[in-house]
Amino acid sequence: MSIGNSNPSMLVLTVGTGNVKDLEHSIYAPLLKSIETDSWEHVVLLSSQVTVCQAKKLKDRIPEISVDIRQIPGKGSENDVDACFAHFDEVLGEIIASGYDPANITLDFTRGTKAMSAALVLAGVGRRVPVLRYIQGDRDSTGTVLAGTEEIREVRTEVASARQRLDLAEHLMRRGSFEAVRTLIENGGSTQSDLPESLQSRLKAYGSAAAIYAAWDRFDYEGAVRLAAMFCERARFAQQFAPTEAMAHWIATLSQKLDKSDHMKAAEYLRHLACDVLASAERRVRDGHWEDAAIRCYRVLELVGQIRLFDRGYDSACLPADDCKVAAYQAKLKKKKSHPLRENTRKDLRGTLAASRRQVAGLLKSMGDPVAKKLLGFEQSFEEHIKARNEGILIHGFTAMSPELRAQLHTYIKTLEELLDGNDPEAARRRLTVARSLDFSRA
Repeated sequence: MSIGNSNPSMLVLTVGTGNVKDLEHSIYAPLLKSIETDSWEHVVLLSSQVTVCQAKKLKDRIPEISVDIRQIPGKGSENDVDACFAHFDEVLGEIIASGYDPANITLDFTRGTKAMSAALVLAGVGRRVPVLRYIQGDRDSTGTVLAGTEEIREVRTEVASARQRLDLAEHLMRRGSFEAVRTLIENGGSTQSDLPESLQSRLKAYGSAAAIYAAWDRFDYEGAVRLAAMFCERARFAQQFAPTEAMAHWIATLSQKLDKSDHMKAAEYLRHLACDVLASAERRVRDGHWEDAAIRCYRVLELVGQIRLFDRGYDSACLPADDCKVAAYQAKLKKKKSHPLRENTRKDLRGTLAASRRQVAGLLKSMGDPVAKKLLGFEQSFEEHIKARNEGILIHGFTAMSPELRAQLHTYIKTLEELLDGNDPEAARRRLTVARSLDFSRA
């Protein structure tokens, strides 16, 4: 099957038995009328084993048009909806694969068994063919349309297709495939004006909500806030997926620039960020993205130590070298011949030191911080996970995380949750509740 122009059109028709005493008026005339309504580049006749002769005679009567006959395999299959659907769907798939745009395909289900008609309609909707047609008119005592009264009626499938897209969008939203939802709705294939206002509004609302969540999910908080500001008028149509006030406040908080010079505010900001990263790790575990989950878990562990230092007025990336507590810890490291705190070489940071994640825990311990012991204990309990992260494909290594370690990720995350805001578990639970609201599979 070849395409002869840039905008080819095709008509696909079912061929039935008709009235054997009057095939001309019951089969050939109505099908020819459908064929003659437009200039088709190609016509496909879908026949049964019984009606292949009628299809061949019809083909002979339109030699100026390229015609294919595709008969349903199997005797009696014309009365089996599943068999008809499988055949018609395969034929439409081949037509589309050959280069025909579904928008330029028209399906006529007038003639044929009820099973054939139902199957062609279902296959057409499934393949997103926008136009179905049938012939109606005055009927005789046998139910056959009387010759000369035939009238072609067309049915648009955009509403049914949009309903399918909406169902799929809801499924994908619950799975956290927000970018897929946005793309699905933006590239839906039908113009929004073809749809009822209620359906049109829901599709737009779902697409807008998905764009917000996609930005949030990739930590683009500023982008999420910007998109949320344009969402207000659509919120009521998003139904169960509409961002709540708590969600809007959450992304607004995280969109603020971090001022590390204000240690107390920095600690508060990082408490929100750590909860968001932990919830993101949970979603990656849910989706089987083990390496991504491990990296996020490690970052949460690192953030807990940074939060505790900020609480005490210190920035782990900019520790004053002349501070008595920092100097004492540095001396201790050198005495033990451990790696010392790193000297910052940037001009604006001269005279300051930077601590690694493990050194942060040690510094906190030397300051008497109660969380330090938990951080150091965590290191021992999940040593293999930390090692797997450092030696994982996405960091320094060449091997993916083992199934044994993947199975322990839930415990790893649970223990991190207990570390977060150990001095105020209720506040941590509130933050995590909002951060986890991005996972609609929990609903």
